[in-house]
Amino acid sequence: MQPFFQTIAEYWLGLSEFFAFDAALLAEPSMIFRVTLLFVLLFCSAFFSGSETALFSLSRLDLQQLRRQRNPQSEALHALLDQPRRLIISILTGNELINIAATINAAGILVTLYGEQRAAVLSIIFMVPLVLLFGEMTPKTIAVSNPVRFSTAVVAAPMSLWVRLVAPLRGLIRIVSDRLTTRIVGEEKAAESLLNIDEFLTLVEQVAQKGELDATERALINKLLESGDTEIVEIMTPRTRTDFLNADLSVSELIERFRQLRHTRVPVFRVHRDNLVGFIHAEHILQLLSDGADLNALSLDDIMYPPVVVPLTKKVDEMFDFFRANGVRAAACLNEFGGVEGFITIYDVLTFIFGDISGETRGRSLYQERDLNIYELPGEMKLTDVNNLTHFGLEDPRMTTIGGVAFRHLDRLPHLGDRVVIDDVALTVLEMDAHRISRVRVAKVSAEEDFEELTEQEQLELTQELDFSDDKATTMGNGLVDASATTLEQPKEDSVGHTPHLRSSDEDRRTG
Repeated sequence: MQPFFQTIAEYWLGLSEFFAFDAALLAEPSMIFRVTLLFVLLFCSAFFSGSETALFSLSRLDLQQLRRQRNPQSEALHALLDQPRRLIISILTGNELINIAATINAAGILVTLYGEQRAAVLSIIFMVPLVLLFGEMTPKTIAVSNPVRFSTAVVAAPMSLWVRLVAPLRGLIRIVSDRLTTRIVGEEKAAESLLNIDEFLTLVEQVAQKGELDATERALINKLLESGDTEIVEIMTPRTRTDFLNADLSVSELIERFRQLRHTRVPVFRVHRDNLVGFIHAEHILQLLSDGADLNALSLDDIMYPPVVVPLTKKVDEMFDFFRANGVRAAACLNEFGGVEGFITIYDVLTFIFGDISGETRGRSLYQERDLNIYELPGEMKLTDVNNLTHFGLEDPRMTTIGGVAFRHLDRLPHLGDRVVIDDVALTVLEMDAHRISRVRVAKVSAEEDFEELTEQEQLELTQELDFSDDKATTMGNGLVDASATTLEQPKEDSVGHTPHLRSSDEDRRTG
């Protein structure tokens, strides 16, 4: 072991001799100046590195808040970030010049202290850690942790001055660099004042996290954005659930049938229901009657408005603009072959965006027992409403209603009692209207099994406990939820004739 320790001692002695220098040299004025200059250059390197990180970490929300707060550095920061290519070239130019100057200065110090042979090695040993630690990592870490404060307190004024000072040199650099970058990324674009969707959603998240946006406002914003991607087929009332009037009837018969239907407006067809000829409006009929018009002397054109039609692929937000621009409140939705697929009203659009605004609670009782996770829902209830109510996360690429989902998975005409299981959610057909599923039970498989284990009397008692009348629209004390609080119920004011036996939850969606 003695030779080993002797080798270590000799190595350590040689290393000490390698780093040894004359301490008196540090007292010379030129050496003091160079050491001081090195620290100044490292500080400048830290400034440019931190500036790059801080400036490009600022969000548009940060910039807008600075402007609203009338921060004196706000306009300077906007001016810098309005031209990002100019800014990044200015920062990198300054940083590279500083690092080169620091390296040259450090090399001069080391040559004076150690001589040329050792200075080449020591320059790497000393300068790389110094630049990485004090010129890169530390300032970038500080800047990214609080970019707004760093930018306003440290960066804005000095960087604005530097951008102007380095303009001639930057111009020479851009002559070469712009040709290369333009070929790769294209021409530099002016800063856009508008946010794209992703930026806007990020902005909403940031504002919500800061507590400046409540849940209702956030949901409204999301619905407004969602309306641009949602086709009206998802919120319209299918024609199979709509009452029609035949144009071949006499005017008096049409008015009598219209009165019996008790809808705000009803579509009128001739020969077949795809041949829509117009709509009869309650307001117009009432006006004629109040004016004392002779019904027998009126023609069909006197009591009917021409039909308003839109393509089935129209988006919800486009439909809102259409209603506003044309001064109408309802329209028929046509497919690519010109056939009538359904009807949509302005109320459907507003309900999609704002939720149920009718203030009325018509419709059949829907209930939930929280412990059992069992729901009985109308088949026409929208899948999004089902998920909002149950949080089961049901998804289907083709169907928009819970009844449609059950129908597609059955892959045949449904019958009472039919049951399908999707993942861990069971759908059971409870009621049928011809070939349409009018009521379905939605339950977790485990919850349904627990329910089935109860005696018939216990099931009856639980069902009676869960059921409640249609005039309740609030969460009950025993944990029951009235689904009439969803967007299924809509006011008669904007209705187009639904078939009477389906008036339970879609009385509101009537076009015309």
